[in-house]
Amino acid sequence: MYRTAHRRIRTLASNAACVALLVCGGSARAAWQFDIDGGFFYDSNLTRAYEPADIRADTAFVLDAAAGWFSALTGADGLTLAVDARTELYHRFNGLDLLDVGAKAIYRHKFGLGYAAPWIAVSAAGAYDDYRSRLRDGGRLDVRAELGQRFTPEFDASFGVRYDRRYARSDEPVVPDISGKVFALRGQSAFARAGYAVNDRLLFAAELAVRRGDVVATTRPDFEIFVASAAIAADPTFGPDFFAYRLRGTTNTAKVSASWALDDRSSINAVYIDERTDAAGGVYYRSHSANLLYAWRY
Repeated sequence: MYRTAHRRIRTLASNAACVALLVCGGSARAAWQFDIDGGFFYDSNLTRAYEPADIRADTAFVLDAAAGWFSALTGADGLTLAVDARTELYHRFNGLDLLDVGAKAIYRHKFGLGYAAPWIAVSAAGAYDDYRSRLRDGGRLDVRAELGQRFTPEFDASFGVRYDRRYARSDEPVVPDISGKVFALRGQSAFARAGYAVNDRLLFAAELAVRRGDVVATTRPDFEIFVASAAIAADPTFGPDFFAYRLRGTTNTAKVSASWALDDRSSINAVYIDERTDAAGGVYYRSHSANLLYAWRY
C-alpha cells in the first residue's frame, strides 16, 4: 500500500535507463511483488453521526498482505495484477472486525522517456468484505483513472476520477416499503494529490477529494434522517437502539501523509484524514482518522 521514500527516490534515475533498454531491446520484463502492512488506526466518528450523543470512536489493529505480478508490456506500458487480504480488529466495537480478500489490475502508460514524462494509470479492484456483523457483508468494486507527472526528481502530482460500488448481502428492513440494504452504495469522486521527497528517506504527500453518492450514518431513531433515507436497518454493532440510514451526500476529504524509509524494503508511514459530509435532510457530520503503519515490500 505504501512505497518507501528511499526506494522511490533511488529508482528515479534507473527507471529512465530501464525504459530505454526495453525500447531498444523490444522485450518485456516481469517480476513478482510482495507487500505486508501492519499497524493501528483511530477513527473519531465510526457511526458517521451528527449528534454528539451518537458519535462513537475506536482504535483498530490492521494487517494487510498482497502479492502482485508486474509485467513491462512495452517500454512505455506496464501491467500489474495483484491479490490481497486484509483484517481489522477493533478494541471496542467487535462487530466491525473485518476480513476481506480481493484482486486488482492496474494498467499504466508513460508518454515518453525520462522522469518528467507524464503518465496515465487505469485500475479496477474488487473485494469481498466479511464482517463479524452480518449487516456490512458484501462485495466492493473500485474503478479509477489517474493522470500524473513528475516535475522534478523530488516533486510529483496527479489528478483523477473514481467510481466505487458496494453490494450488500444483508436485507433486513425494519420499515415497510423501505429497503434494508443500507450498505448497497455507489458514488463518484474526483481527486488530486501531490508528493514531495525531502531526501532519500522522507516523503510527504497530500490529497484532496470530493465524492458524490451514497453514505451511511448510524444514529438512534431520528425523524429528519428517517424521511431522507433510501434504506434503513437495525445496527446492533453500536447498541440495541442504533439504526443505520443510507443517504445521498457529498463528502470532502483532505489527507496528509509522511513516509520514513527504514531501509530499502521497509518504512514507517503516518496518515491523517479529515472527512466532512453534507447529506440529504440537512445532515452534516465530520470525522477524522489517524493511521500509523509499518510497511515491508519485496
